[in-house]
Amino acid sequence: MRIFKYWATASRVLQIDDFTQESTVYGGSDISIEHAREDAEQRLDKAAAKIQEKINRVFNNDPSYEVDIREEIIEKIDSNNIITRNRYGAQVLNSTDTMFIDVDSYKLSFMKIFFRRGKTNKDFMLAGIEKAAAKSVYSQLGFRIYETYKGYRILVSGFHYPVRSIETKSILKDFNGDRLYNYMCEKQNCYRARLTPKPNRVEQKLPRIIFPDRTYEQQNVLDKWLDEYRYKSQRYSTCNLVKEIGFISSTRVIEYHDRISKVNSNYPLA
Repeated sequence: MRIFKYWATASRVLQIDDFTQESTVYGGSDISIEHAREDAEQRLDKAAAKIQEKINRVFNNDPSYEVDIREEIIEKIDSNNIITRNRYGAQVLNSTDTMFIDVDSYKLSFMKIFFRRGKTNKDFMLAGIEKAAAKSVYSQLGFRIYETYKGYRILVSGFHYPVRSIETKSILKDFNGDRLYNYMCEKQNCYRARLTPKPNRVEQKLPRIIFPDRTYEQQNVLDKWLDEYRYKSQRYSTCNLVKEIGFISSTRVIEYHDRISKVNSNYPLA
C-alpha cells in the first residue's frame, strides 16, 4: 500500500497525439520530501511512457501498480497496519495482513421476498455469511462478524492472504463482499476498515480535508472541526461484534480496531 509521511509533486508537459498537456502527479516517501519528489518523477516517467506506447504494461495493466492512499497518517500499529484520516475526516485502518470484508447488500430472490416472514436484509446477509464460513475449505480460519450501519464487516483470522491473491478474490466472492470495496482493495493493495463514524451520521458537517500542504490557518480550521466531530461521535460506534466463528487469536490489530470502533458499547451505529 502506498501510504507515506512525505508527499511531493512533479509536473511535465506531455505530448498526447497532436496535443500537449501539463500533467502533475504525486510521489510519496517516508524518508524525505526529496525522495518523494524522485518517486513522483518516476511515476511521471511511467505516465509519459504509456502515452508514447513505449511500454505495454503500466497502471491498470501492470499488476505491480498501486493507487496512492494520499491520506494523513494518524498512527502506525506496525509496518503492515497504518491508521489514516480519509477525505471526510474519519479514521481508517489500512492493512496488508489482516483481511476485512464489507458486506453491504444482499440480492433477494422472488421466493425469499415472498417468504421473508419479517426477516430483514441484514438477516439474510448474516445467514449468507454463516453459510460461507461453514464451508470445509475455511475450516482452519476464524471469522469475527461485526454489524455495521448498512450491513456487516468480517475480519478473517488464521492466515494472511495477500490482497491480490486468487484466494482473496475467491473469499471476497464467497462472502458477497461489496464490489466497490473489493475493487479498491485490489487497486490500493490493502484492506481498509473505517474506525470512526461517518460525519453525516452524527449530524456533523463534512470537513474540507486538505492534505498534504495544509497551511497553518487550514490546520486550525481542521482542529476545530475534529474537536466537534470527536464530541459528537462519543455516543456512537462504527460496528458491533455479533459473533465469532472458528478460532480467533488475539492480535494488536483486533484490539486496536475493536477499541476505536467501540464494538462492545451498544451505541447506535454510524
